[in-house]
Amino acid sequence: MKYSRELSINGIKQLSTTYGGSNISEDEAIKDAILKLNNAQKRINGELGRNRDYEADIREEIIETINQDNIITRNRYGALVLNSKKLMFIDIDEYSSSVSDLIFRRTYSQKQLMLRKIEKTAQKKDYHQLGFRIYETAKGYRVLVTNKDFDPRSYESKRMMRDFNADHLYRWLCRKQNCYRARLTPKPHRINLKRIKVIFPNRTAVQQQELTNWLHEYELKSQRSSSCHLVKEIGQVRTNEAIEYHDRLSGVKWEYNLA
Repeated sequence: MKYSRELSINGIKQLSTTYGGSNISEDEAIKDAILKLNNAQKRINGELGRNRDYEADIREEIIETINQDNIITRNRYGALVLNSKKLMFIDIDEYSSSVSDLIFRRTYSQKQLMLRKIEKTAQKKDYHQLGFRIYETAKGYRVLVTNKDFDPRSYESKRMMRDFNADHLYRWLCRKQNCYRARLTPKPHRINLKRIKVIFPNRTAVQQQELTNWLHEYELKSQRSSSCHLVKEIGQVRTNEAIEYHDRLSGVKWEYNLA
């Protein structure tokens, strides 16, 4: 919900606009916007420290609500994304090599080395009571912890992200947005489809029609692709409604190209 009001900057009134969000009502969304503007004024006044943590809103349209902790949104380029408050997804796109890996480089591909390192980390004493599902993605791997909830801003979450060599931007977004995210459907360019910029909120009728037409083609081309494949389970693996939803939409059992 869009909301505007004047803020005082060095004694000069300046109109400022922000967006508030809520899964409850428009009134709650407006309250959220007012809170953001109040905090902005406090930062201008020096009443809030510069390093004070805050959430970076995910301004995406909610497509489906699985439960109170898990929702599906459509991201800026049209893919569906699972957003979870407690279900830890670890996105790993790069391989952090070590001297001990030199002996294996001629035998294993980079992805195979990545998987070996993930397996080794998952089997550490600190994590042996956890249940992991390991998925291969187009660039690397996605690790899901199935039998324990995690706060995205907790020290434990930050430590695990570091130990598993999670993508640095992904780590930052998890902390700022206060949730874990997993893309469920293909990236458009990987299925030879031109990207679209999804406008939300305040989408015009013309923009809505363009999106509807694009989604029709996107869904057709997505039918022969998977966003990830399940390759291994380690430890005390469990499942739940959100995990089953993730696996179904991601096409983890389909023998399709990763996109």
